Amino acid sequence: MATIGERVKYAIDHMGRNEIYAALEHACNAVDVTSQRRFESTKSGRKIFKDLIEEYHWLVEFMSIGGINLDETVFENFPITEAVKKPIEKPKFYDLMYHVVRCGLIHSDSLEKGFSFHKENTILLADREITFPASVVWGLLAIVVFCPENREEETAPGYWIGFHENRLVINDFWGNEDIARHLAGRYPIPRVTLKNLKFDEDA
Repeated sequence: MATIGERVKYAIDHMGRNEIYAALEHACNAVDVTSQRRFESTKSGRKIFKDLIEEYHWLVEFMSIGGINLDETVFENFPITEAVKKPIEKPKFYDLMYHVVRCGLIHSDSLEKGFSFHKENTILLADREITFPASVVWGLLAIVVFCPENREEETAPGYWIGFHENRLVINDFWGNEDIARHLAGRYPIPRVTLKNLKFDEDA
């Protein structure tokens, strides 16, 4: 089985080839194992996966979705109804990452219809449609790289992760959450909560 460091390398390699979904799969696997370490679990689980992403919303916002408050935004325009016992009518970001992205890529060969990623730095929203920036991959990888439980990890030499104009060699910063918080604090961005995203079907 690939290590977390190898998963990070594979994800970055796929991003370099514009293979976004392959990169997302490796990133989600790395988040999965990181969540087990963070919450001292012997197996993966939806709750700990979601809890880890929620804990690091601030880092995903900084790396990828600047300006949107992921703690409070509800993506009710995209209810999760497939492969869940009880529909999630008002999903949060972490719900989408688990049920649509992680499970969609690991248990299927595609994402749910209406859910996609693009190269732009914007989020596109419509009724039962969401397009996130591909940079979400970097947000997920940042969680993995800077989570303290991964301080002993290693990846291939020379691989780096970027913060604005800062390039951090990953092997020098595994588990260093403090530096991530420091850099996020140096480049503050507004946080806007998206509301009333459920589109009126009668309009």
